[in-house]
Order: sequence, then C-alpha cells, then structure tokens
Amino acid sequence: MRKKLLLVVLTLTLASTCLCATKRDFQTGKLVSITADEILYEGTTHRRAIFTVQIADLVYTARGERIRRRSGDFGQGLIIGDPVQVAIDGEDLILLKPDGKELKTKIIKRARAQ
Repeated sequence: MRKKLLLVVLTLTLASTCLCATKRDFQTGKLVSITADEILYEGTTHRRAIFTVQIADLVYTARGERIRRRSGDFGQGLIIGDPVQVAIDGEDLILLKPDGKELKTKIIKRARAQ
C-alpha cells in the first residue's frame, strides 16, 4: 500500500513539474565580453563572471554566480564574439551554453548600443 501511495505522489509531483515548466523565448544575441569582478563580502573576496551581451540595439551586462577559486573557464564554454541564444526573464538574463544547459545571470546594467 505504501509503495502505491509513494508511486502516486511521485507521479503527481513529476506531472505538476512538467506542466508548470516555462518555455523560454530565446533570441540570438552577440556575446561582447566576459570578464570577472571581485566583491568583498563579510571579509571574504568573491569572484563573479560578468557577461556583456548585445541583443538588437540593447547591450545587457549581467553578473553570474560565484567563480570557484581554481576554475579555469569562467565563461563556461561561451566564446566572445560568437552568437549566443539569450532569454530575458524579469531581472535575469539566461544564456544557453554550448552543452545545451542554461546559465542564469542577474542583469546589472542595460544600455543602448552606440
């Protein structure tokens, strides 16, 4: 009986997750730059990747997650100058990495392209 109940709960959880999943509206942009910045937080320095992407006539600058100390490629496979699939979700900029996974970043600046 417990196995059946567990199976029903698991099935309902998976079904609700699939139904609630949002499909992102990706568009093509150009990856202008990838840099890193350091911020001091409670006495500890943290490095974060900064991505600059141009979509049509707007340039977005977004901050990624914390970079681990010994990580080699903080661009996570993205190459500067290449076209990149991008979605805007409120204050988040989502980049599609070459491996098909999403990279969620926080928009920190918007500017018109010159």
